[in-house]
Amino acid sequence: MSRTCSRRIIWLALAVVMMGFGIGTYKWLTPIPVATSPFYGTVLDHPRPVSNFDLMTTDGRHFDHQHLHGHWTFIFFGFTHCGSVCPVTMAELGKMYRLIEQNPSLPRPQIVMITLDPKRDDLARMKEYVQAFDPHFLGAQGSIQATQALAREMGIAYTRIQASAKTNNEYSIEHSGAIMLINPNEELVAFFTPPHRAELIVSDYQLLNTR
Repeated sequence: MSRTCSRRIIWLALAVVMMGFGIGTYKWLTPIPVATSPFYGTVLDHPRPVSNFDLMTTDGRHFDHQHLHGHWTFIFFGFTHCGSVCPVTMAELGKMYRLIEQNPSLPRPQIVMITLDPKRDDLARMKEYVQAFDPHFLGAQGSIQATQALAREMGIAYTRIQASAKTNNEYSIEHSGAIMLINPNEELVAFFTPPHRAELIVSDYQLLNTR
């Protein structure tokens, strides 16, 4: 075999190897298509039962595990001295509730704001606060221990930030702005993280009601 022929064979082999390497690299770097979820929020693959708890509502009733049965319930953890997260979230929940009211095929959910600040948020103050967003809304208050246990179970992180060393009453609370959705079987089925969009939450709610 001539030297020229040998060189051609070597270059041809190299070209084949490089072509194969290029195709392999392209396949490795190209993202694999992933099926997109039809949901705006996070829907749990396996709904999680909610443990028993005992709070009081702004209409003077006990609010416990039994009051979740037979209703869809949106729960938000906040407090009345909250700067922006709470009023913005409650306003979106109000908009969401009015959109649901316009759809006769959708069941009316309970909307409950549970205070993370039971020391300052008495039931009268909470009632005035939540009903400013919609008269159907409920506020709920419990002991610090009961609130911590329920928030922990639902994955709501919060911490108290002391504003002044002079008095224990000057503080704020940093907290998650998530909205939790409980199904009529008392199970956490979905949650929504900020920024909230009322129409998209309603869309998810409608989809969950057809499953």
